[in-house]
Amino acid sequence: KYPPKKDMVRAVSIQTGYLIQSHGPDHCTLTYLAHVDPKGSLPKWVVNKSSHFLAPKAMKKISKACLKYGEWKQRHNPGFKPWLYPEQTTLPTIPVSELSIQHADSLENIDESTLSEMQTREERDSD
Repeated sequence: KYPPKKDMVRAVSIQTGYLIQSHGPDHCTLTYLAHVDPKGSLPKWVVNKSSHFLAPKAMKKISKACLKYGEWKQRHNPGFKPWLYPEQTTLPTIPVSELSIQHADSLENIDESTLSEMQTREERDSD
């Protein structure tokens, strides 16, 4: 259902999440956890080094956006809150039956970067 694509390498998100802890009406702590295997041929040191500047950069952007959110939300569909009202969700869902739990060390290392578009189409059409 989700075939490989040319020039793409599938990463594996082993565990990812946000934890927001309130410290009063105007303060909170945001913790971001990401345990990801980018697969492909990236050396581990590149992945580890990049996380030292990518994660803090993402946190700064999130912090900046949070400060402006109240004002922005008043101008952009203020009643739309799918996290409170799931019936408002318009994104496609993946059926639970299609999900599976796998341990990271058992996942295949599938390098999709050399696939041709023709191979991808043929595989999709044969399903």
